[in-house]
Amino acid sequence: MKPRVDTSRNPDIRAVCGGSGSGKSSYVKAELKKLKPKRLIIWDPVDEYGDLCNMRITSPRELADLLKRYPHGALKVRFVSDGKEMFEFWARCAFAWCNAAVVAEETADVTSPSKAPYWWGQLIRKGRARGLSPIFALTQRPAESDKTAIGNATLFRTGRLKRADDRKMVAKELDVHVNEVTGLKPLDFVERNDVTGEVKKGNLAST
Repeated sequence: MKPRVDTSRNPDIRAVCGGSGSGKSSYVKAELKKLKPKRLIIWDPVDEYGDLCNMRITSPRELADLLKRYPHGALKVRFVSDGKEMFEFWARCAFAWCNAAVVAEETADVTSPSKAPYWWGQLIRKGRARGLSPIFALTQRPAESDKTAIGNATLFRTGRLKRADDRKMVAKELDVHVNEVTGLKPLDFVERNDVTGEVKKGNLAST
């Protein structure tokens, strides 16, 4: 059995940006299908991960009770809710649960650029030691999302973005010219591996 806390683990935090229809969720779903984690917890405010995880929970009490019943066993669960308070509750539950893949959809709706909510920040900064890997943070508006996930990302990926301030911010994080982000077509992406420094470009349909 894996220890619940292990500081030797490597982080795997993936910040995924892009406007509606850019392929963010498709990329994450493809990655999870490839990785096949036995434990998975999803913040799913728009209820779009049913094809990947049929355990749909809407009550915070139900979520807490369910996770307590599976401290180590295989379980894939998505919390379909909205609002900052419920997001923080979900993040606290995920942090306590340990040893699972984590997906947080539309973080701009529940975080802010100035500071990550407390438990989301704990999850990002300390999640690797608790076996929370990979952690996917998705947003349509990176300029309005917390910089904790972006700043700690081991992989930063963007698809097409509609707003100029988002494109400028993302280009800076990727260390590429803003024209490379502005010119992205549907399902195109640019990503940077923070560990190797490699920048990769492609199209989701051809990968």
